[in-house]
Amino acid sequence: MTSRPARPSDGSAALFSELWRITSFRLTALYGGLFALAVVCLFALIYWQTARYQNQQVDQILRNQAHVFSSATSDQLDDDIAYEIARDIRHISFFGVFAADGRPLAGNLARVPHELVLNGKPQALPVDRNADLFAQALEIRALGQTLDNGNVLVVARDVAVLEQIRQSLLRGCFLIAAVILLLGVLGGVFYSLPAVRHIRGIDRAAQRIADGDYSQRLPLGLRNRELDVLAQIVNAMLDETERLMGEVKTASDNIAHDLRTPLTRLRASIYRTQQSLEDSSPHHAALNHALTQTDLLLARFRALSRISEIESKRRRAGFSPTPLQPILRKLVGLYEPLANQGEVRLTLAAGADAIVDCDGELLFEAIGNLLDNAIKFTPAGGAIRVELDIDETGPVISVADSGPGIPSDLRKSVLQRFYRADEARNVPGSGLGLSLVDAIVRLHGFDFVLDEASEGGVCARVLCRQQRTPQ
Repeated sequence: MTSRPARPSDGSAALFSELWRITSFRLTALYGGLFALAVVCLFALIYWQTARYQNQQVDQILRNQAHVFSSATSDQLDDDIAYEIARDIRHISFFGVFAADGRPLAGNLARVPHELVLNGKPQALPVDRNADLFAQALEIRALGQTLDNGNVLVVARDVAVLEQIRQSLLRGCFLIAAVILLLGVLGGVFYSLPAVRHIRGIDRAAQRIADGDYSQRLPLGLRNRELDVLAQIVNAMLDETERLMGEVKTASDNIAHDLRTPLTRLRASIYRTQQSLEDSSPHHAALNHALTQTDLLLARFRALSRISEIESKRRRAGFSPTPLQPILRKLVGLYEPLANQGEVRLTLAAGADAIVDCDGELLFEAIGNLLDNAIKFTPAGGAIRVELDIDETGPVISVADSGPGIPSDLRKSVLQRFYRADEARNVPGSGLGLSLVDAIVRLHGFDFVLDEASEGGVCARVLCRQQRTPQ
């Protein structure tokens, strides 16, 4: 039973997800964000200190002007105010002297501004309520106080230019922080993309190894030294594993090959001896039993050689577009007498035909093994259903029976060579049928799944989904 791990997608969301799993990208983005935050804090401090200093300077100017004006005589005060207005080429200063009843006496202000407290301390004024006084001014700081003669002195200044400077400083702060953060992310992407490509290469190699190509090795990168060290360790382990598996496979293949000839000779000798005896001879039954056991041994060795041949990928040349429906109909017709003999109902449900690129003979052999197993393990009165279906990913061949089933924890074990569950010890067979099916399915690049059937038995499904090139 094979299963394929999810592969990374090339979409932007999946790419970002892969990048986020790279430590270098996360660290670069984190430090970029921290640096950007530090820049924002630094500029915020500069902004606050600059605004505070500028307000202090304006307030000091207002206090100095108010002190000078309050110290002058009435005639000199008018001249001083007129002089200050004349030298104010930027038109940011406002002056006014008012009688106790609010009547203007001097300056360029028509009245006392609203909400101005006459306490001799600078304060900010709402421009919207004093628009008639300060023309195009955007922000005003003013000082008002009562003179010794009872008149009211008002000194004001437009600080919009200073506010614009502060706003420009603030915008620059956020712009620089955004640039730093963007450069950090781009640097992380630039530095981490090779790691993502390396990991994808490792994923592809690991997938091929999982599919049975043990000659594959994990690729080594150029910049990802930690991954290279890990890949070298895994490759060394794979070298040793391939060597050990090769030795075991070679020994198994050699045993299967070397014993076929003496077993064939032994069978011929037993057969000739049996034929030379009369049917009534007491040794005739014993020799017949010996022939049966010898045939069983030969069948097992032939199955081992068959699996070895398929796993070595020697049958790829026989692949061609093949319709599946005729194969299933032929198999059902072939196995129906055997099913009837065991009082098992065998049915076929094949609607629309499907054509896949495969070796028809091998696929016939694989489905035949599934049918043979189903007939063996389905009790009298049971049913076996062979079905050809087509879903959104491709054709699906299923063989479902109403037998005892296979426990979920044993569904991988039954694909191993010679494995037989305790419940199957008394059923004739060699334990190689499902191993042969799995080898054929792997050769085609299909998926082989063992599930529980709706009738309670086993549903063996061959998923003919050629989404990748078989190895």
